[in-house]
Amino acid sequence: MNRRQLLIGSTATAAFAGSMASPQASTRPLRLIPMTDLTGGINERINLSLNTASHDFGTSVASQTFGINHSYLGPVLRVKQGQTLPFNVTNNIGDVSTIHWHGLHIPGDVDGGPHQEIEDGAVWSPDVPVVQRASMNWFHSHMHGKTAQQTYNGLAGVLLVEDDSSLDADLPKTYGVDDFTLILQDKTFDATGRMTYALSAEVFEDGFQGDTIVVNGVIAPVAQSVPTGLVRLRILNACNARFLELSMQTGPVTVIASDGGFLSSPVEAESILMSPGERYEVLIDMGIVGTNALNVNWGEDAEGFFANLFGGNPTTTALVLNRSADQGFTGAIPTQLANLSPPNRSDATVTRSFELQMDVGADLAALAMAWDNFCGNANAMAINGQPMKMDRIDETVRKGDTEIWRISVDDMLHPFHIHGCSFRILSQSGATPPSYAQGWKDMVHVEEGWSEVLVRFDYDAPDAAPYMYHCHILEHEDCGMMGQFTVG
Repeated sequence: MNRRQLLIGSTATAAFAGSMASPQASTRPLRLIPMTDLTGGINERINLSLNTASHDFGTSVASQTFGINHSYLGPVLRVKQGQTLPFNVTNNIGDVSTIHWHGLHIPGDVDGGPHQEIEDGAVWSPDVPVVQRASMNWFHSHMHGKTAQQTYNGLAGVLLVEDDSSLDADLPKTYGVDDFTLILQDKTFDATGRMTYALSAEVFEDGFQGDTIVVNGVIAPVAQSVPTGLVRLRILNACNARFLELSMQTGPVTVIASDGGFLSSPVEAESILMSPGERYEVLIDMGIVGTNALNVNWGEDAEGFFANLFGGNPTTTALVLNRSADQGFTGAIPTQLANLSPPNRSDATVTRSFELQMDVGADLAALAMAWDNFCGNANAMAINGQPMKMDRIDETVRKGDTEIWRISVDDMLHPFHIHGCSFRILSQSGATPPSYAQGWKDMVHVEEGWSEVLVRFDYDAPDAAPYMYHCHILEHEDCGMMGQFTVG
């Protein structure tokens, strides 16, 4: 057992052991995140209010939270390619914040990164163009030094982009009936049932690892009645740091889309490994089973402490689907989804290399005691030897060029995210990526060996509003594992 596995196991044993009980015995209803459907047209500015609130996750005790138009998390916004989204984002959380449109292909000045700060009481009014193909995206705090806390407390929502092809596709698309959005997170609750977030040297090193799975703001397992036929799950891993391995109780996971849109055809997998920030869409055939369940284990973390404790990889149920007598979507799983050519590395004219570095000499324990110092002014971690600096541009990219970005790490498994684009993965941790990750992506896993992505940037990001590239373990990002680049 390595140090990371021991730390995770020792903090999570009690609560996780409780979740190993029969899922049907303790299920709560699935909370449907309210949807705002804008595909039919936009007549006024879209108001998003960042608020302080209180929220009951299912413990019968209210926790202090942040929310976007709600007590916890934000809405699901459903929009269409070709629209421009006129937002009014009002900040009422008592601290400076930002909202980043994760996954959108947009110019740097509306990207919502750390340079677009929203002071407490202020309103940010970007006009955000939607140019990309149908895809599942999300929005969350990107306040430098405070991204982890603000996102954990609830500043996150989902943005679904549709296009003519997706609207015409023979797929389930009735929200809350056969089409569900799932935001998966891990939380820790104290003895009173209140959500907590405590910092330590271990949290800075590994990222925050909660001991309880939460689905759409409700402690798992949750249950939902669905009609007979295909059911579509659009899944976001919104954990601060935890990789989640997803599988079905019965049958394979049938993946139809990744971060940036549809795969060329459905992919069946025994399980899928999702990093923080990743999204996948899956289909479940509820015409052949009366009950099925989406299960979650701790992925990479399940090999040590828990495996010994429970005699195997620990698995908890996130969602139980119960088939009703109603007839739902009657179509079959499609054989073709999108026209995707294999990525061609010879298209690249520039290659860049990035090494993610865990420790550049900062005392993590001391930083944990002085969190208001923005993790030592974000000097604890680095990329290519340089901790993040707001006034330093690390890379300059020419708009329209195709490039290969190579990423490596000096320790543990990391998720890597690039703003303003989608890319294709050439290699992941020195190997061919799994078939479900061979479509359009904006997240790549990095561990042993190089991960390589083929990427092109088509929108301007000037010196005053650069894009970010960073580890999507949010505590690592806050601690300096982030860089800035311009496009022009």
